[in-house]
Amino acid sequence: MRVLLISANTETMNMVPLPLGLNCVAVATGNAGHEVRLLDLMGGGDNDSLIRAAIDTFRPEVIGISVRNVDNQSMADTKFLLEPVRETVALCRSLSYAPTVVGGAAFSIFPAAMLDYLGADMGICGEGELAFTELVDALQRGGELSGIAGLCLPGKPVQMGSAAR
Repeated sequence: MRVLLISANTETMNMVPLPLGLNCVAVATGNAGHEVRLLDLMGGGDNDSLIRAAIDTFRPEVIGISVRNVDNQSMADTKFLLEPVRETVALCRSLSYAPTVVGGAAFSIFPAAMLDYLGADMGICGEGELAFTELVDALQRGGELSGIAGLCLPGKPVQMGSAAR
């Protein structure tokens, strides 16, 4: 399958983080035989145009969006960071019929509430290298999703557990 992975973090607080976790997911998904493109929105400028171009040219069959932070960790001047991610999810859904899957460190803190807030089709809670690859494999073959550890679906309990390495 064609898989577009988007690192939605655009905050440079403290230091600019590299999307290492999403890169690990990209490598694992690619090693499983899927065609993967990674789009890092950090410092990209007009991110909506970057997303549009990636979807138009690559035509993904699955879109994964990594969520790193809920807020800027400042008690004095708190900044909520999920609204731009929600806008990214909405843009992806408006441009493509591909399922949107959210994950990442912030998502794993409270996955059901965040899935509902962001409006994605599903999410992966916890380590994504194996779980996301299992999900993409299952979507490709039209298989059952119920056995995927960490899978979060709207209105259903998170399938707890961690995929073994």
